[in-house]
Amino acid sequence: MATHHHHRRRRVCRVCERGTQLDYKRPEELKQFMNRLGKILPKRATRLCAKHQRRLAREVNRARKLALLPYTTGPTPMPMGRRRR
Repeated sequence: MATHHHHRRRRVCRVCERGTQLDYKRPEELKQFMNRLGKILPKRATRLCAKHQRRLAREVNRARKLALLPYTTGPTPMPMGRRRR
């Protein structure tokens, strides 16, 4: 009886691989690691190593403070008054 070992191929960090720099001055580049609500995607979705995921979070927060990126985007809240149930 043959045993099959399913080992996952090691994922390579997208930033390490390309040698790009995560920088708050390039919000368009940071946007690819965020969902449409403006939230930073988790490490498993961004395919970044731990070091670059931390750097991403730091640079996104810097860009948000300088109003280069929004804190949140997406659906506008319903106006007060009659709401659908």
